[in-house]
Amino acid sequence: MDIRDRSTYSPNLESLGIEGTGRLRPDSRSASPASQTRSATDSSELSPAAQAIAQAMQMPDVRQDRVGSLQQQIAGGNYHVAPQDVADAMLRNFAG
Repeated sequence: MDIRDRSTYSPNLESLGIEGTGRLRPDSRSASPASQTRSATDSSELSPAAQAIAQAMQMPDVRQDRVGSLQQQIAGGNYHVAPQDVADAMLRNFAG
């Protein structure tokens, strides 16, 4: 009967013969030199959509430069919005 402490390794790694400590189980074979060389040269690239998402996630939640500019315009009485733009935005928010 095989009894092991299951909290020390991931079940997904067990199917590969690897315990959570990173050691190979006795019944596992070591990786071949060819596979070790291959992993050293492996690379991956993000799709354009994933790149756009990654870039957007790096942007701050609040664009302080834009907020500061709008605050100055409002304080100076220079901020004007066309009534049609306000109505369009209200309808978009109501419909969506």
